[in-house]
Parts: sequence; C-alpha cells; structure tokens
Amino acid sequence: MVGPSISLKNVNLQYGDNQILHEINHQFEAGQCHVVMGPNGGGKTSLLRSILGLTPFTGNIDIHWSGRKGKVGYVPQKAVFESSLPLTVMDFILLNQSRTPLFWSRWRNLSKQRSFALEQLERVGMVERAERRMGQLSGGEQQRVLFAQALLDNPDLLVLDEPTTGMDEQGVRYLESLIMELVTEGKTLLAVHHDVSAVRRLQARVHVVNRQLVDSGSVQEVLTPEKVERLFNHYSCSNVDVMKKQGKAA
Repeated sequence: MVGPSISLKNVNLQYGDNQILHEINHQFEAGQCHVVMGPNGGGKTSLLRSILGLTPFTGNIDIHWSGRKGKVGYVPQKAVFESSLPLTVMDFILLNQSRTPLFWSRWRNLSKQRSFALEQLERVGMVERAERRMGQLSGGEQQRVLFAQALLDNPDLLVLDEPTTGMDEQGVRYLESLIMELVTEGKTLLAVHHDVSAVRRLQARVHVVNRQLVDSGSVQEVLTPEKVERLFNHYSCSNVDVMKKQGKAA
C-alpha cells in the first residue's frame, strides 16, 4: 500500500495575538520523503502537530489514502525517562506492541512479540541495548528507540519531529538509511529537520516554513547556497560559508 498524500487549504494557527501559521496552502505528494525546514519559531512543529490533529487550527487538512485508511506513526522530538524507572528498552517496545500492562504481559508467551521487537531495534541499531533501562540511554539513543517504537504498526505515514536530536553520527546514518528504505517501500514520510547536509543526503522534497510557506521543491532547487543564506539566517556564518564552498565544489 502506498502512503497517503496530504493537502492543506487555508491553514491558520494562532495563540492569542501570536500568529504561528498563516494561510498555508500546499500538498505533500504520496510515497515520498518530505522535509520541513525553516528558522526557529517559524511554525515547523506546529505544522506537523496540526496534520496529526494534535493542535487546533482553522482551514482544512486532508489525508488522502489510496484505498482503505492506513496507519500513522509518530516520533516526537524527545521524551523524558526517569533513570531510576525499571523500564528497559525491551519493556518499552513490548508495552507499545502488546498494548497490555507489563505485569500481565510477563505471564504470557511473548516469543513472537519479542522477536518482532528485536527486528525493529535491529533496524535502528539498538538491539544490543535491549535490556538497558530507557532512563540510562543518551538522548540520541532514546530517539532511536522511539523510532523503532513508531515502526511497530508498519505505518503508511510516518511523521518525525527532529528525529536526529542528540544523535551521534552513527545514529544519524542508521536513520538516514532506514528513511530511504521506507520510501522505497512506498511510505510517506514527513519530517522536521534542521541539518542541511543530512537533508541533502536524503534527497527529499524540501518545504521551507516561516509562518507561511516560503519555498518548496527538490533539494537542488531549494537548498542552493544563496537560498540557504537568505532563508535560514539563524544558521551561523561558518555553516553558510561551508554551504557556499559546497555549492562551488558541486
């Protein structure tokens, strides 16, 4: 099953006098990886939360499925786990997979569930941490586990809010490889991302949001050195200089 397309018509979001999103009219095509970029406070996460129905907005957002309604997976920007909480990575995955209390699950035959959980942890490079407590993991490792959890239902639409937050280079590469694999399976991915170099490697469709939709297109069309300097002025001068050099080298 191919993932859905998503259409937005006259989408507005406002908190008091603060206009977060203004007149967003756009369509995210089915079966592709879409990356939302833009300056801090520009409404990127609010846009994702609106699409997921987690934030009140005005206008219309429609998710168009090709046939029956599919499943949606979500990876938040971060989660907080108390280090003293006796919840292991495997416990967390099984809890989300079985939807039953852990004290009940332990008395059941979980061989099939454990095997499936290990498969998902393997995909994000966390299978060796399966018995580690969630609160003892680094922020980047927790993100990888959250990604594995989001894959449990084999979602057709996967929404990622800064999925590489706190990750080391190995974790970033694991997720990049997995994202590209999911796209080849026909799934629709929608992610907020801030790393220009990482987005270039993904070869995603890029959509720049700063309260309004500022630009949209391929990596080659949107992430030119000139546009990066103009649209992402929150980047440091050194990053812009690097982008210019990369552009010249290309």
